[in-house]
Amino acid sequence: MQKEIFIISELFYPNKTSTAYIMTEIAKRIAKNEKCKVNVVCADVIYDDNFDKEACANDLIELNIINATKLIGNKNSIFGKIKNAVQTCYSFGNIVLKKVKSKDTVFAVTNPFLLVVVLAFIRLFKKFNYILLVHDVFPENIIPAGLGNKKNISFKIIKMIYDWAYNKADKLIVLGRDMEQLITNKIGSSAKVHIIENWFDSDLIIGKEVDRNSYFGVNLDDKIVIGFAGNIGRVQNLTSFLNIFKKVNNPKLHFVIIGDGAMREEVEDVIRENKLSNVHYLGTKPRMEQSVFLNCCDIGLITLSKGMFGLGVPSKTYNLLALGKPIIYIGDEKSEIDMLIDEYNIGWSFNWDHESQIIDFMNTLNFLDISKTETSKLIAQEKFSENIILSKINNLIFS
Repeated sequence: MQKEIFIISELFYPNKTSTAYIMTEIAKRIAKNEKCKVNVVCADVIYDDNFDKEACANDLIELNIINATKLIGNKNSIFGKIKNAVQTCYSFGNIVLKKVKSKDTVFAVTNPFLLVVVLAFIRLFKKFNYILLVHDVFPENIIPAGLGNKKNISFKIIKMIYDWAYNKADKLIVLGRDMEQLITNKIGSSAKVHIIENWFDSDLIIGKEVDRNSYFGVNLDDKIVIGFAGNIGRVQNLTSFLNIFKKVNNPKLHFVIIGDGAMREEVEDVIRENKLSNVHYLGTKPRMEQSVFLNCCDIGLITLSKGMFGLGVPSKTYNLLALGKPIIYIGDEKSEIDMLIDEYNIGWSFNWDHESQIIDFMNTLNFLDISKTETSKLIAQEKFSENIILSKINNLIFS
């Protein structure tokens, strides 16, 4: 008899956002094992406009897709996120109650934020094998987003509930050493916490030659292009970076932003109000073009708000490594990206308290400084390839 595995994720293929892409690739890898049947429980929502329905069906032929309730809330508003989370988790909970048996395995990711609690309560009377992939740590992640206060009694009560809920998993996969430390403190034990990082996309074209002037629509001859690509959310703190960047006096630098998110309008406001002619916001680009827009950049920028220690490791880190792009990171010291940069000399790391250091660095940045490519590529291939990371996840599930 086949072992049944239920993969639970709000977002899944044909969506191409980070979590959707990661969970889809994990599901497809697990489905290659003939001894198991893979069921995917996901929300009936498509955020990506360009997709081929027939190709989607062919890509998922080995998976049993169970669609939950269709989402209707605005994903970029706080109220919309809460509405979607309640709706999705209610639907997910009903599916787990009806379909998951005690001998089955549930592999879930931590968003939407209510899912961890729902699964913990169900597990009180249904003892399935439970593996939790930690992408978000709630409620701690609302603090750096400016949406909560650690001293508030309601925050403390919610944290107690979530600490208990995270501890109900048999195994927890975390994305880095800082997250391992945080989750260990959260559940009171390191015994079931496993570090498995994200991987770089296997379809990236390394060294792809592109006409970036044409692609970006601006003359970038003799410019050092710093690129930010991804979610423009509260914890990315991109407005703070722009307020630092406007003080930089280096005519060689140009900053390009690609993406969308809750803080997009604020980012556009800062660019417009300060008349930043050396900053361009290009909106969103399809995931299939990331080899183009990442290769158009000389340096990749990764920012995380102060207090994000242990709360996330952006997956784009590994794509930048694979393409040989040095990284400028601004965030907490001793976080996973800070340690990677320090250990392998693949870029530069700063924290938000050292604004003058960031400005001085950028004022003197030149073309000789952006030659860290070969080390980055080697590290990516040796440690963060798709096959290496998915094999680790597969082995953990079947161990």
